[in-house]
Amino acid sequence: MKMKLLTNCLITGLVIVVLSCNKKGTTIDPCASINYTITYSKTESVGTSNNGTITIQAPRGDTINYSLNSGSFQSSWYFTNLAPGNYVVTIKNQKGCTDTAQIIILNYGPKYALVKQIILGYCGPCHLNGGNDGGRNYDTDANIVAAKNVIKTRTVDGIPSFMPQAPNSPLSSVDKQKIVDWINAGGTTSN
Repeated sequence: MKMKLLTNCLITGLVIVVLSCNKKGTTIDPCASINYTITYSKTESVGTSNNGTITIQAPRGDTINYSLNSGSFQSSWYFTNLAPGNYVVTIKNQKGCTDTAQIIILNYGPKYALVKQIILGYCGPCHLNGGNDGGRNYDTDANIVAAKNVIKTRTVDGIPSFMPQAPNSPLSSVDKQKIVDWINAGGTTSN
């Protein structure tokens, strides 16, 4: 068996690992042109439970694996039972190329989590995803907390009119009570 030694390629012990060599014998990194845009969705942890989740939406595929906080790689793009905190998701393709995303799982109080669901279910597109009707945008938790009295006045009291608008107006008495309970508990993200 005749072997040809390629100049400047990686040689380790008895195993020759050739990443890729050009005609001049210089090493080419197979990951140099690979950059991923990692998109994800998450749910926050609620109360004292470790019930946050992270779902990687892209990239996905048979040749992509996922790791959470330098743990073992897995084929599933879904991570569950997460406590509040900072996480690093690493993706790796079949060539060993990696990219990372930093994700924060917040800790919501149970009453706020219910109110957030109401807002996400009823307030878009007027007040979500950049919507700013009436000068109100509820894309961030801080904006929701700052507007708690306006939210109650419009959704529970109906002053000057009920929100959300028809056909979902007014909210059910159960949903109205969730808003009242949250505000009475302090109206923060931790209530």
